[in-house]
Amino acid sequence: MPKKKDPSVTFLNRFGYNVVKLPRAGIEPMDVIGRDDTTQWLGQLSSVWKSTTPPPVPTPPRNAGVVNGQKTDQLDLAFGLSILKNALAAFGATMPSLDVAYRNARRVQFAYTNVTSTAVAPLDAGNYLASGTLNTSNPVVQHYFTGEDTQAFLIVEVLKSDAITVSASDEHGQEVALDVPAIQQLVGANVKVKPSGSSTSAVTYAGPAPVTFGFIVDEIDFDGTRWSLQGAAPSGGLAFGAGGPGAADTPSPILLGAGCRVRI
Repeated sequence: MPKKKDPSVTFLNRFGYNVVKLPRAGIEPMDVIGRDDTTQWLGQLSSVWKSTTPPPVPTPPRNAGVVNGQKTDQLDLAFGLSILKNALAAFGATMPSLDVAYRNARRVQFAYTNVTSTAVAPLDAGNYLASGTLNTSNPVVQHYFTGEDTQAFLIVEVLKSDAITVSASDEHGQEVALDVPAIQQLVGANVKVKPSGSSTSAVTYAGPAPVTFGFIVDEIDFDGTRWSLQGAAPSGGLAFGAGGPGAADTPSPILLGAGCRVRI
C-alpha cells in the first residue's frame, strides 16, 4: 500500500510558502538552509559572507492576508495533531499527548491567525551578494556551498504567528465538541486555550510570542563568473525541522564556491 502523503510538510505550499516543521523564534530573512540528504537551518548568511554592502534590513512585520486565517483542507487526525503538537511546542506548551482530548475526532482543520510577514527584497539581497566574498575555510561552507550534491537556499521572507485555531470533526464530517478547560490543563499555563466563536468544536491556542512557521527561499546560482538569484518553488522537500542550529530534517541546497557552480 503506498505511503500517505504527509500534508504537515506541504500545507503552506498552495499559498506560496514552505513549512517550518518545528516552528520557533529566530528563523529570519537572510538565513540560509542547506540541503544534502537532509534539509537544515544553517544560520545567518552574514556569518560567512563578508560584503562591502551592509546586509539588507527586513521589513517591519506586516499582515499576511494571503495566509492569515486561511483554513487547511480536512486532515487525517494523525497528521493534524502532528502539526498542532509542533505549534504548541513552539508556544511553550508542556506537550502532553492530545490524543485523549481529540479521541472522538477523525479529522481536523486548522488555521494560523495573527499572521505577519517579514521580508527582504531579492534585489537588495542580490546587491549584498554581488559585493561580497564567502568564507570558504568554514567546514559547513565547504560542504554545502561547494559540494556537487548539495545546495543552499536564502530565506527572503518568513511568516510568524502566535495563535493557531483547530476545528475537529468525526468520520461523518459532524462537529466534535472539545473540552476547553481539560485541554487548557493539558497544555499548561504558557498557552492560552479558548473556544473559537460559538462552535464547541473549534479551539484557538495562543502563545506568548510569535514564532516562525513558514518561509520563502530564493536560490542563488554561481557559474564561476556571475551570480544569479532566482525563485525556488515551494515544496515538501524544502520543509525543515529547526530545533536549533544544526537541527536536521530534509533534502539538499548549494552555496557559493570559487570557480564552481554553487547555489544558495
